[in-house]
Amino acid sequence: MNSHFIPSSPQKNIAVVLGATGNLTFALGVVLKGLKRHNAPLLEKADIIIYYQKMDEPCRLALNQIVPCRFVEYHFPHMQGMRPHILRDYGEMTFVRYECFRFLKHYEYVLWLDADILVQGDISGMLAQILHGIGFRREYYNERVRVNFLQDIPSYTMDAPHYNAGIMAISNQLPGDMDELSAWCYQKTSEISESLYYPDQGILLLMCEHFKLTIDPLDEKYNCEARRCAAALKQAAIVHAVGHRKFWKYYYLDEWFKLYKEWVKETGLLCENNFPVFKKLGLLKYPLFQVAPNPAKYPLKFIRYLIRAFFHCRY
Repeated sequence: MNSHFIPSSPQKNIAVVLGATGNLTFALGVVLKGLKRHNAPLLEKADIIIYYQKMDEPCRLALNQIVPCRFVEYHFPHMQGMRPHILRDYGEMTFVRYECFRFLKHYEYVLWLDADILVQGDISGMLAQILHGIGFRREYYNERVRVNFLQDIPSYTMDAPHYNAGIMAISNQLPGDMDELSAWCYQKTSEISESLYYPDQGILLLMCEHFKLTIDPLDEKYNCEARRCAAALKQAAIVHAVGHRKFWKYYYLDEWFKLYKEWVKETGLLCENNFPVFKKLGLLKYPLFQVAPNPAKYPLKFIRYLIRAFFHCRY
């Protein structure tokens, strides 16, 4: 048994699992700062496990200074035959969440958190919502499972309700062998890789049907998309910048930016930004421009970003 699956103390019954490549260290830093600021009681009972690729020791040390973390280098076993767009848009790290099930052999609860989130409230309430052992937030607009695939997958219910897997809560109430759940996800990914569009998300939903797992819907407050209205964002414990629109180089949310600015001041580790106009004007030394939208590609978005930053708009 790998040691990273074992709780660091008897008091730790929750594993909070994250994953990222080294160029997104700053995003993990913001997530950890949000957890530390808003979830101190949860962290007393939780181990933080970070799966990584191409993340050097200074980056890992910087994250460990925020809260103690356990680092695990990730190796995805089934990339042959994977459609090129999946590697380009998602990369190998998106499949880390398959590992979460293995932690349930020693932890009571496991929370998977994407790196493109802002934690701005207490997230512990998720644990009370997963009475059947696994929970995601229902997708908006009454979407169905089939949106995850390029074609229908035989023997599965493509009209089943669709869920967003960016935030996942699971518990040891899940039936069956946890290693089997994890292995099945990897095997199915390899088996139907040519049919995947939203890869890991689709596989997790097929897994729930295959093993007859009942999905508990999480409240929107635990996975509220950044494009939602101000009222929804205000009540959210987690704001999620899904897709290609991130808190860096697209949205401006004041709390996320303040945490990023703190991170840069403390570590000197920046969000990579090579927009020529910023480089030419020497603006990349300022955090505001390190995470600003590309003015050449999104001129109106850039102007709106600056206005929102000037007025410190929360949402």
